[in-house]
Amino acid sequence: MDIYKFRKKLIRYLKGKSNETENALVEAWYKSYGHDEQPLDKNEEERIRLSIQSKVKTATSKLVIIKMPLFRAAATLLFVTGIAVLVWRLQTGKNEKVDYYTVQTGTNEIKQLTLSDSSMIWVNAGSRIRVPVLFKGDLREIDLQEGEAFFNVKRNPQPFIVHTRGLNVQVLGTSFNIQSYKKLKSIRVTVATGKVGVTKDNHILAMLLPGQQECYNLVTGKGQQLNVNTDQAQSWKEGATYLKEVNFEELALCIKNIYGLSLKTTDNRISAYRFTLQVQHNLPAGEVLKVIGQLHNTHFRKEGNEVTLY
Repeated sequence: MDIYKFRKKLIRYLKGKSNETENALVEAWYKSYGHDEQPLDKNEEERIRLSIQSKVKTATSKLVIIKMPLFRAAATLLFVTGIAVLVWRLQTGKNEKVDYYTVQTGTNEIKQLTLSDSSMIWVNAGSRIRVPVLFKGDLREIDLQEGEAFFNVKRNPQPFIVHTRGLNVQVLGTSFNIQSYKKLKSIRVTVATGKVGVTKDNHILAMLLPGQQECYNLVTGKGQQLNVNTDQAQSWKEGATYLKEVNFEELALCIKNIYGLSLKTTDNRISAYRFTLQVQHNLPAGEVLKVIGQLHNTHFRKEGNEVTLY
């Protein structure tokens, strides 16, 4: 949703008429910030309240200001202006010039990168990522051009943003996985720790907490939020890719990335199957193909680097 659609949800929250989901979203955002500050006296609390109300009004255009406790005002301001500032920064582009380098991975190759802010990135096979030599300016920006990567981001006041095929994934300090292979019709963002915002253009697609995944369909332009096993989503880092109810295209991509083999079928029945299995990267391809065959009682024929299921 965009910031103006959020205005209606905000008013319901301020009036105490919002539902449990809306309450949890705003309050989870607020609670992710530190609370070590000293208590404010009455005069300072009133000054901050008035300042927050003014900024919320600016951020949401014609939003009617309603008197509220300091907690609700602060939570609202953090939620609305946090993404609004990101969009403004992306549009104005006021960062200093940054030098980048590109990292690519081949078949069954996983690379680990350490960034200038001590953040870590694991890059899965068949991927290409563009990272800065040194972070400069207001933002820490990364381009995941193709493939899959797991990010363990060092907490920092500068927002950390991953751009991938039209989506922007923003965090301050957290860990998450992005799967964005061009052969797949969807992009998946899975949160392991912390909180992650996913946006496209000027719209907020999702605010994710640990154990949550945003699955964005590039064909329909619609997203779906799921609860997932985060250990399984990042198991490829340890050499074991876990596939759960995946379609034939995703199965074929996994086999291509690990073994360099092209998995195909001319049987529409097999194309429609869903596959659940764990692929140990150190196992011979033949053993994995036998397991795949056992799932739906199919057979395979290997000719060079091409494997046909029938």
